[in-house]
Amino acid sequence: MRSLFILVVSISWLLTGCVTEKQPIDFSKIRVTWMLESNLIKDESAFRAVFMLHNDNDVPLEGEGWALYFNQTNRQILGNPSSVATVRQVIGDFYELKPNNTFRLEPGDSIAIAYEGTAWLIKESDAPHGLYWNATNEVEEVQAPVRNYKVQPFSRPEQLMRHKGDQLAIWSPEEEYKRNEDVLMLSSSALLPVIPSALTIKTGKERIALNQSFPIHYSADLEFEAQYLAAKMEELYGITPRTLVSEERTREGVNLVVVPNQQSNQEGYTLTINTSQGITITGNSASGLFYGIQSLLQLVPNENLQPALEDIEFDAMTITDAPRFPYRGMHLDVGRNFFEVAAVKKLMDAMAFYKLNKLHLHLTEDEGWRLDIPDLPELVEVGARRGHTIESEAHLHPAYGSGPSPNNANSSGNGYYTKAQFIEIIQYAHDRHIEVIPEINVPGHARAAIKAMQNRYYKYMGQDAPGKAVQYLLNDLEDRSEYRSVQDFPDNVINVCQESVYVFYEKVVDEIIKMYQEAEVPLTTIHTGGDEVPAGVWEQSPTCENLMAGVPEINNAVDLSTYFMRRINEILSSRGLTTAGWEEIAMLKQGDGYIPHPEFVGKNLLPYVWQNLWGNQDLGYRLANAGYPVVLCNVTNLYFDLAYSNDPRERGFYWGGFIDTKKPYEMLPFDVFKSTKADPMGVSFSASDYADMEQLEPAARKNVIGIQGELWSETIKSEAMLEYYYMPKLLGLAERAWSKQPEWASKDEAAFNEAWSQFASTIAQKQLPRLSQLAGGYNYRIPTPGAKIEDGKLYANLALPGMDIRYTTDGSEPTTDALLYQAPIDVKGGIIKVKAFDDKGRSGFEAVVKD
Repeated sequence: MRSLFILVVSISWLLTGCVTEKQPIDFSKIRVTWMLESNLIKDESAFRAVFMLHNDNDVPLEGEGWALYFNQTNRQILGNPSSVATVRQVIGDFYELKPNNTFRLEPGDSIAIAYEGTAWLIKESDAPHGLYWNATNEVEEVQAPVRNYKVQPFSRPEQLMRHKGDQLAIWSPEEEYKRNEDVLMLSSSALLPVIPSALTIKTGKERIALNQSFPIHYSADLEFEAQYLAAKMEELYGITPRTLVSEERTREGVNLVVVPNQQSNQEGYTLTINTSQGITITGNSASGLFYGIQSLLQLVPNENLQPALEDIEFDAMTITDAPRFPYRGMHLDVGRNFFEVAAVKKLMDAMAFYKLNKLHLHLTEDEGWRLDIPDLPELVEVGARRGHTIESEAHLHPAYGSGPSPNNANSSGNGYYTKAQFIEIIQYAHDRHIEVIPEINVPGHARAAIKAMQNRYYKYMGQDAPGKAVQYLLNDLEDRSEYRSVQDFPDNVINVCQESVYVFYEKVVDEIIKMYQEAEVPLTTIHTGGDEVPAGVWEQSPTCENLMAGVPEINNAVDLSTYFMRRINEILSSRGLTTAGWEEIAMLKQGDGYIPHPEFVGKNLLPYVWQNLWGNQDLGYRLANAGYPVVLCNVTNLYFDLAYSNDPRERGFYWGGFIDTKKPYEMLPFDVFKSTKADPMGVSFSASDYADMEQLEPAARKNVIGIQGELWSETIKSEAMLEYYYMPKLLGLAERAWSKQPEWASKDEAAFNEAWSQFASTIAQKQLPRLSQLAGGYNYRIPTPGAKIEDGKLYANLALPGMDIRYTTDGSEPTTDALLYQAPIDVKGGIIKVKAFDDKGRSGFEAVVKD
């Protein structure tokens, strides 16, 4: 509190010039309220929002020497109806509210400041956040976070609709009830034994029991797998197996065996449980054995979750299993917001439990560089810190609510992995049979690196060392090109015409290679990003003009893109690495559209395809048919940062639609037309929409090497929220990545609903209780109940049936002591509140209905 007092006094001094002249302003006594007024203010899509400032001081707040800064989902400002202050977009999602000279807020009064912007805001997470005051005078600047800030709830249609033609029904408990009506709760005997589903399961009639200290027999080269099984048995079920290095088999415990089979999938396994042999897991490799362990862990009955029963009893069975795709991935963006090593490990714990094997780690972005590179300290000194600045010289500007201090260790905008920490991550992954694929974004999404190397340039120029200054420079200081990226940056693309760019890239790649070598972990792939390079780049760069003058075949920006990718691919290929990137790395602009780039087919390029909307539903298939291996990351099914629903309380983006737990399960890699059902506005696609699109050729199926869930972090600022976003969506991803083509894919909607009911019931009744124990427990999302009142009765349901639903009829908040909903009940007027609870007593959002 003392530091806050000093900060208030400092700001007061700056604002008044001299404390003896007038009573100071205490900014902690300026309350701020924000309200979305409407998304329907113009014929086209546009919003109007209002800041309300409330002065609880005894003196007026005047319009001199201060401004209010904040972050907000990036929207261009269209106008400022208020005459007392102006809101402007500084850059990206960073905004400034600055008072005019006539501004005066009397003690006890409030003042409204309206502004208008493009598109719409329908989520509470769209609202301004990370607000802080900035006070200036001739001497210095002082920043202070806004201490009293409130966002008004979104409740009116004009706040919940995106535009007048929005086809998606406004969220309500009644609408949620409709969505859940086809989901049936199944009994425990009808649940899936394991997720992801195994290839074949043959059950027997006998049962086998393991005691509290059963033995695990394993050969010496399987020590990690044996210790892992023992540790998970203790963590989940409270028992302590003995581990024994032995080639012998035991009938009283578990046998871990690897029998290489070059004719079979190397990640396959067989799990046998019977009274004559005990439990034996036979893997085609150590990876296959590891996946068999995950199945065994899931076969333990829920009754054995801590506090545990004395013994574990298994049904006799034989599971023969192997994955459908060799690439089963999760992507984690640590550039926009940073997550500590522990959060990354916990994600990998979940990945391992559900047999995912690739972690695509998004290490660099416009808003953050997160890996320490030897000899280039500026990358983290500048690129891993965000705080108040306009020019981004010593550090980056605030983004995504990161606040004004570049030295705040608790800010999600600040942080990076040291070399030792990154090695720790990749070793932890390797032990769990997960490959970490690092991403270094080029040429776009590179603002953090550009600003860092520009800082390095000026440092060495100040030391009269021009050679060192330009050695790794990423931008042409004379470039006057004008462009704006999707995230509203005019300066986030490296200059591909400068040789120093390739020196920089080689330096970073070689240092990453050394980290993997030190970790004794193989590195196969580096992801280059390569997406969202806006029109206009490089057009007014003297360096590019010189390059084009000397290389006749380079005539324009399209040619420069090919030149750049050719150079990057040569660097990585010469080091034995695959060049991965978003779909743009394998596309060539031709006229107004794009075609698969003929130059790079068979040249070690691996595109990750997220685009399956706006006439590009067949893009992944076009690339696969052209001969490219592809990883499908379809936005309509696999973007985990998109909100679970259009409930305004649900955090997340929604530009690609709303992604609930069902959407990843619906994903059909070999029939994306069937699983791409509607556009982000809720308009359904029909067969005619796909009539002219390219089908996946049978011979090209082998080119679809897998699928990946995408977790972008713009709206995620804590480890708990990170887990909420990916869990339980990750289970549907695992099912589609590992298991065979589902039978419902060739049947009708009723067949899908039956299969989904089984999967959803398995999640609620079997998997979530385990996730409450695994890795210390996950903050998975608990669904909001659907609810309606019809003919005087309350009806309620859940997207994941089997969790407790509790309700109150007096308007109070439901708790674990509230009435348990089991069947429709009579209600008599008033406000009914309904909530779902898990086995630990955690709850989700409440649904409110009125009789």
